[in-house]
Amino acid sequence: MNRIMCLFASVALVLSLTTAAFAREVSNSDIVILYDNDVHGRMEGYSKMSQLRKEMLRKTPNVCVVSLGDFAQGGPLCSVSHGQYAIDLMNRAGYDFITLGNHEYDFGLEQLAQLTNSLHAKTLVCNYVSLETNKAVYPTCAVRKFGDVCVGFVGVVTPVTKTSDSPMSFIDENGNDIYTFCPNNLSKVVQQSVDECRSLGADYVVLLAHLGDKDYGCSASSEDVIHNTTGIDLVLDGHAHLCWPGSKVANAKGDSVLLCSSGYYFQNIGRVVIKTDGKMESDLISLKDYDRKDAYVEQLYASFQSAFDKLPTLATSAFDLAGFDEQHDTWDRNCQTNLGTLCADAFRVMSRADIGWINAGGIRGSIAAGNISFKDLLNAFPFENQVCVCEYTGQQLLDALEFGVRDAPADNGGYPQVSGIVFDLDLSVKAKFVNPESENFSGVIGSTRRLSNVRVLNQQTKQYEPIRPDGRYTVASIDYMLKNHGCNGMLDGGTLIGDDRMIDTQLIEEYITQKLNGVISEDYRKVKR
Repeated sequence: MNRIMCLFASVALVLSLTTAAFAREVSNSDIVILYDNDVHGRMEGYSKMSQLRKEMLRKTPNVCVVSLGDFAQGGPLCSVSHGQYAIDLMNRAGYDFITLGNHEYDFGLEQLAQLTNSLHAKTLVCNYVSLETNKAVYPTCAVRKFGDVCVGFVGVVTPVTKTSDSPMSFIDENGNDIYTFCPNNLSKVVQQSVDECRSLGADYVVLLAHLGDKDYGCSASSEDVIHNTTGIDLVLDGHAHLCWPGSKVANAKGDSVLLCSSGYYFQNIGRVVIKTDGKMESDLISLKDYDRKDAYVEQLYASFQSAFDKLPTLATSAFDLAGFDEQHDTWDRNCQTNLGTLCADAFRVMSRADIGWINAGGIRGSIAAGNISFKDLLNAFPFENQVCVCEYTGQQLLDALEFGVRDAPADNGGYPQVSGIVFDLDLSVKAKFVNPESENFSGVIGSTRRLSNVRVLNQQTKQYEPIRPDGRYTVASIDYMLKNHGCNGMLDGGTLIGDDRMIDTQLIEEYITQKLNGVISEDYRKVKR
């Protein structure tokens, strides 16, 4: 859930509203760290990051720009370039270090390697380890000297990357793990890199984290790592989309560590100043208020953007298609929405399947009323997933649906947005699952279920009929769900009967142009909660 939290603590925080006021307090010997997290393809912020970096360099030569991950995925420009446009802009903006977010893995390991190889900044990840070599895939840490002061940087990415993003990339053809993100010894792995930084002479150690907090549902949170380590002075965190100017968190010895996060989608640029007396000052600079841009970076962004602004209209809608509420909450993750229904309808109808299905986390934007272009589809469906068809028994679908709605009304990226199947949901009931502590779906225990009256559309009669547990049904969904163990494997076990279909956005485009004749019908107006 996206929450705008500002947690203030009794540390030396400077929460200025204007850059100029803060900049006057930066001396020539101070160290300035500028950071972003969870940009998700909102590339218009890079020209402002570059300009702010230049302004800080006029105050002190000790400036460092870092990213906490999830920069290469999200938004139409990232979709069509598979993240390369973000890399090009970051190179122009002058980034120094980055850690990976879980969504950097979305385009596959080969593309990830290409992106990081072309990135001028150094990629740091201590817990992404090859089981074949027992070595980290990327450098785990680095030390940089700022005048007479050495600062160490350590990178860490959330262990849920293994199951949430391209999970099939991390196993071989026999299903054996070939990579690990160290979920069982994360703090120990981080500590080893922190100790290495100290051995290399680091006076301060900064953890570049993509972990999130416990309230976000992160099993390995940034707070947990701080509590179980020593030697870290500052943690800059991503993944949970928190707006967090600064908070004190106690480490394993009871010493205070400053924890910060800048929000998401370039709402803010985060800034931490390490003063000559060792104190740290932190603030968030709102990019709504900061209007200065680096023309050199902005020119490149404009060249990328111009082609998309000229895309033709595919369809029109008299009402919003709500998939993702950027201002308040990811509320397509606990209910059926009209954009989810439109997508699932497209999958079902164009693939001639019994059921269309997309996980709520596969929808990353809303589409406003008015003209709809391919750019709008890319914004809402940025992953370029392949649509496939699998066959399941009715019982398999009943179990998968039960698992998908298990957290409602809380958000869950696996919440099913479906077409061709309907059900009643009793939120007061809790089903029991096999191996509930496991990351992977293993089945339902007993007959207690929150779903009832599950019915499937009969393609001939156009009537919904009770699902038959021993019946067989075809499901059209994205390869992430049907082939790549997505959402904890909730749709594993199907028989693949249709592979390498269209990219999801292309299939949705054909549906709204060919089947809906370019007009989103009134049937989609009401959000189905």
